[in-house]
Amino acid sequence: MNLRFEQAPRDVQQALRNCLLYNLSMALAVDAATDPLGRALHGIASADGPARLFGGRGKRSAADAAFINASLITARGQNDTHPQVVTHIGCIVIPAVLAVADLVEAPPHRVLDALLVGYESIPRIAQSLSAQTTRRGFRASSLYGSLGAALACAVILGLSAKQAQSALSIATNMASGLLQTWADGSQEWRLQIAKTSRDGVQAALLAKAGVSGAEFCLEGDNGFGAAYAGTVPTLDFSGWRTPQMVFKPYPGCAFNQAPVQALRDLKAAVAFEADEVAQLDICMHPSDAEYPGVALHGPFESPSGAIMSAPFMLAATLVHGVPRIAHFERQHLEHDLHQLARRMRVRSSASIAPWTCELALTTTAGQVHRQRFDPERPFRLDWDQTLALAAQVAQEWRWQHALDKFNGLVASVARIETHGLDLPLLSRVVYTG
Repeated sequence: MNLRFEQAPRDVQQALRNCLLYNLSMALAVDAATDPLGRALHGIASADGPARLFGGRGKRSAADAAFINASLITARGQNDTHPQVVTHIGCIVIPAVLAVADLVEAPPHRVLDALLVGYESIPRIAQSLSAQTTRRGFRASSLYGSLGAALACAVILGLSAKQAQSALSIATNMASGLLQTWADGSQEWRLQIAKTSRDGVQAALLAKAGVSGAEFCLEGDNGFGAAYAGTVPTLDFSGWRTPQMVFKPYPGCAFNQAPVQALRDLKAAVAFEADEVAQLDICMHPSDAEYPGVALHGPFESPSGAIMSAPFMLAATLVHGVPRIAHFERQHLEHDLHQLARRMRVRSSASIAPWTCELALTTTAGQVHRQRFDPERPFRLDWDQTLALAAQVAQEWRWQHALDKFNGLVASVARIETHGLDLPLLSRVVYTG
């Protein structure tokens, strides 16, 4: 895809700016002291190199920097998502692009071009395949993310069209990731994102080094589409995909965002306490309700199960007002929240649109309260909304002078559609401890 950021429509440029602010805010919210999984991932990615790690964590090879930084962006389970293909993009593409940019000292305009290619290519590749691959048990983010990251890194490296095609093909041979992690509440989900970002970097670097790739890697009889989805992909190059990205306002599974918001809206309208809830039915579209992990009840062996569980997230909302990352970390084992969560049931309803929901809450007094959440474009935020959400997350940053750091992050991306990306300022904010 031969895309140039400066030639993209203004709404596309603004959407990419929002994605940068949102994802980097998530990365800087990770506290190493409470992140043993992050420390484990950091420990195995130890190759020396010039690519910088977020938050002053040192330097690594471009591939290992992408691995570590991707694991940080996704650590909260709070990612940007393309809703039609249910794929997280920023946590994979942004770390890969920034790592390779460090490797070749890429100028800001090329960074923006590369990011745009990543955000635009992943939904196009996935659009005719993701429903089937999800049914087969593959996680869309880790299946398609390495392909888009490879194409984005090809832009940073200045690869020819033939080399970029090879990078794509190499990435199709690296693509992987299963949904069983959500069904079992295990911890591979974060490794999947880290590996996917690293694979995109490595695929592009291998193509640059002269490794060739299959010409028909996507559509061949034995290619990516046939192997993973049993069909040939249909690629639609019309329009733009980046403005369609949505943002989770809360940590946790994307499909649980609507129920949490609906419950918060209900609590604002009707006065009741958590102990007055006798039953809560959560009606969701079948593709949302039946996604692995969404309907599960705890206790969970790790925070991963709680991150996916709609009953757990709604129990945390009832008790604490909103679900926070600390609830997943500290209360996923035996806890009173699980007693409350057992009063909740996730139910499928084809009459409910994807990414929306309807709640039916029955009180101990027998009253029934209903609440719908069904906006036309749920969780698609403009700049002001993205800024407000990022500012909330920044309140959890553990850095010295966190407010100054956040203001610097905002300033570095705020005007990229008119003044470009302030890469030196972004670097001072993101790569320092």
